[in-house]
Amino acid sequence: MERPGPQPKKEMQAINVTEALGEFQQIARDPAAAVKKAASEKIVRVIGHLPTDVPEELVHSAGAYPFGVVAYDRRQISQADAHLQTWACSLMRCAFGMALSGGLDYLQGLIVPTICDTTRTVYTIWKKVRPFHFMENFLMPRQLDRPSAKNYLLGEMGRLKARLEQFTGRKITAQDLGNSIRLYNRHRALLRRLFEFHVRHPEILGNRATYDVIKSSFLIPKENHQELLNRLINALEQELLKLKTGREKTRVRVILSGKLWEPPALMDVLDEVGAVCVGDELCTGWRYIANDVKENGDPYVALAERQLARPPFACFVNKKQDRKDALLKKVRETQADGVIFVHLKFCEPENYDYPYLKEGLDAAGVPTLRLETEVGNVSLGQIKTRVGAFIEMLEGAK
Repeated sequence: MERPGPQPKKEMQAINVTEALGEFQQIARDPAAAVKKAASEKIVRVIGHLPTDVPEELVHSAGAYPFGVVAYDRRQISQADAHLQTWACSLMRCAFGMALSGGLDYLQGLIVPTICDTTRTVYTIWKKVRPFHFMENFLMPRQLDRPSAKNYLLGEMGRLKARLEQFTGRKITAQDLGNSIRLYNRHRALLRRLFEFHVRHPEILGNRATYDVIKSSFLIPKENHQELLNRLINALEQELLKLKTGREKTRVRVILSGKLWEPPALMDVLDEVGAVCVGDELCTGWRYIANDVKENGDPYVALAERQLARPPFACFVNKKQDRKDALLKKVRETQADGVIFVHLKFCEPENYDYPYLKEGLDAAGVPTLRLETEVGNVSLGQIKTRVGAFIEMLEGAK
């Protein structure tokens, strides 16, 4: 389904920033209500995916509704303890626990990208204990710089395409996939525009608001989210015209490194201490929107090439795109004052990469802070204290 035509100009001007952001915050707070509402507007199969290396465009082109499982009910972690080891990361335990408790019953299917040992394990157990009507894994090559990686990805996409067609009863044509690619490219471009506005004007669009908007984009159809984004961007530009009267006090600029911004209140803490997140490596942040799919040529090849060119991540090895070098480059380009590592407890890939990244940042004179967090079990007071002290140190060094 293509994006509807532009809204009347007077309607876009009528909404203010607070109202526009409230729409996204409500989606992020209550994803179940959002997905049920969106699905009721058009009868469609809702297929969930764990973040964030599943080709959503392929799911969309099958006439389904891709739903990213990125907003977690932290009360449900204990539901998974009978099936997963306690040293499985809290992200997977929470997502699986939500399914066991019925918290994901609005999904008809689920795709699990096998990016680490835990996702490989949870897929098999999930399929046996609490399966959806459609259950698939998406096997990812770990060594992205190998010549065989693209062919491997193309084979996986071909397998997933056949299963989606079988489940939805709809043939995926090259035209369908091309339309979905164009929709997702436009959407990523809008989110990048929003992020750049945040970096330039954090006094208008703070950290929590920005990342809530990105997170909400996983939870409703891109067509709907794109309309809301246009309204928000229009409201922000109107607000800038009204409020921008002088140069705002310089803020401490930080980069976040990790998989997810958990706990969500971390962004509130950064707002409270007057820091601005100018970049990140997060699957629910810049990594999700950083690059687009080529719109000419074979769409399947283009999807595979985008995946191989995405920003570095702990679960993949790519000697042509070294993660330490990429992080140092981002620090230089964004003029960041420091890097905050946000690591989920028991995340082996991030723990493995950390000493290497820390050594490189130390050698370059970049201050760092490492936070170990969990979904649903975090001492927010300790985070506030440590982040506050780190930002104060960076302010003193400016």
